[in-house]
Amino acid sequence: MRAFFALLLIIFSPILSAQVSATLDRYSLTASDTLNLTLEAADQIQQRPDLSPLRKDFRILGSQRVVVSSHSSATRDVSTRWHLQLRPLNTGTLTIPPLRLGNSLSEPLDVTVTGAVQSRPQADDLFMDSLISQDRVYSHAQLIYTARLFQRTPPAESLEFLPPSMPGALVVRLTDPRTFNTERGGETWYIREQTFALFPSETGLHTLLGAEIRSAGPAFSSPLPERFEIEVLPPAHQNTRGYWLPAEQVSLDENWDTASSLQPGESFVREITLTARGLPADALPSLFTQRHDDYFAQKEDVSLTETQTPQGLVSTRTERIRIEPLGPGALKLPAIDLSWWNTRHDQADTTTLPAREVNIEEPAPVIAATPAASPDIIDTQGFDFWPWLSLCLGVAFLGSSAGWLHSMRQLRQERNRHNEHNQLEAQRRAQKLLLSHQRAERNTFQALAIACQQNDGETARSRLIEWGQNFWPEQNIDSLEGLCEAAHSQTIDFLILDLEQHLHSSPFEWQGDLLLEAVEKLRLKRFRNAEQQLSDGSGPLSLAS
Repeated sequence: MRAFFALLLIIFSPILSAQVSATLDRYSLTASDTLNLTLEAADQIQQRPDLSPLRKDFRILGSQRVVVSSHSSATRDVSTRWHLQLRPLNTGTLTIPPLRLGNSLSEPLDVTVTGAVQSRPQADDLFMDSLISQDRVYSHAQLIYTARLFQRTPPAESLEFLPPSMPGALVVRLTDPRTFNTERGGETWYIREQTFALFPSETGLHTLLGAEIRSAGPAFSSPLPERFEIEVLPPAHQNTRGYWLPAEQVSLDENWDTASSLQPGESFVREITLTARGLPADALPSLFTQRHDDYFAQKEDVSLTETQTPQGLVSTRTERIRIEPLGPGALKLPAIDLSWWNTRHDQADTTTLPAREVNIEEPAPVIAATPAASPDIIDTQGFDFWPWLSLCLGVAFLGSSAGWLHSMRQLRQERNRHNEHNQLEAQRRAQKLLLSHQRAERNTFQALAIACQQNDGETARSRLIEWGQNFWPEQNIDSLEGLCEAAHSQTIDFLILDLEQHLHSSPFEWQGDLLLEAVEKLRLKRFRNAEQQLSDGSGPLSLAS
């Protein structure tokens, strides 16, 4: 029985061990030609195949590893391919021996080599063995690719890697090339290494073409670039603000430099910083909402920075916002919630900046003038003697005349004070109405600016009419034609015509930067006219300036 099992093992051992397929691009060649050998195993194998048996009859010119993924409705199959470029060292019938890839061996192959072998100097052995962080990545998420060249002798300092490529992917260099050595198979190898980050945007199965090598050194034989099959997944979800933020880590911080209580008319600055690991800076969304009824907010500065690290790209977006309260009382700044997709744990996550509250004190009360008291009435008494009576009558006449003149003067003063009070009340009402119009104009302009910055033509059209109604309240504006009549600007006319044409033909191609710039010029012109009125003392401010 033992002999029977031994016989079966001898018969089927080649079949059991031949789990690695080996194919050649040709089976007959001359000694000056090259031969391409392909090894394939039905698994994802990181180890490099043992190529030492080939060195007896062949010179290894280059090698590359390719990971191939295939998907069905229920399964995902992965295989590893090694492409080897060989040049024969001898002639005749040469045998490619079984090669070990992982725990399996390939089948032997025979190839016929004719002609004369030219003597060539023995070149240094070198090969590429690069790494990728994963073979499945979300759209616009980060993929780390590390190019590695193994060489028996120290590489030249001029050796550099050309960036890898992938359809629709942004490529960023993370590190400079570095050289170090390691022990591999009992031998010392020198490794030249550089790391890149790729941010693919097109979903589907794509090929990542690895880095090519460029060197100014003499007689350098560059190995073939590696290929990796990468599956780019669509966004996992879409938040309410319409952006997709796949990152390894996200944090929100703020610089709060104001007191807990402010006087009326004072403003303060709030600085918010968004930090994301694994995203480029231009992918970070806007943080602060400018439209609010209790305050006017204006972005003073937005700065974007990127830091390259071996672990990936770290980006920051810092917004500096000046906030001006519009009334007394408790001013509440709402919390900022940022939804993002955690690529480390493959789940949705939220980062929150807590709400803030500032107290705006009441303005000092105005002390009204107290009316003057009426003079006492002088009582007269009659006398028995006519001279004294005449004297008293004369004094009474003079007193009554003086009292009448004093009363007329007090009445005139009271009337003037009443008129001044009415004028002040009218100015207060006008100022309050002006402040209300200015607040509405600021809010509608901010909404228009956001629509223009997002190139949202349909929203920009509605917000433009709302802004015009508040910018020219004395005119009845209910359409873009009415806004053009109020603006008296050929630039505004042309840009509105361009907006309407895009809305009818190609709404997603409209760019709102020129329209926003033209509206800002109108507002700047009004502000300058208002400052001129204040400096000249020509009259109160108005929206029609």
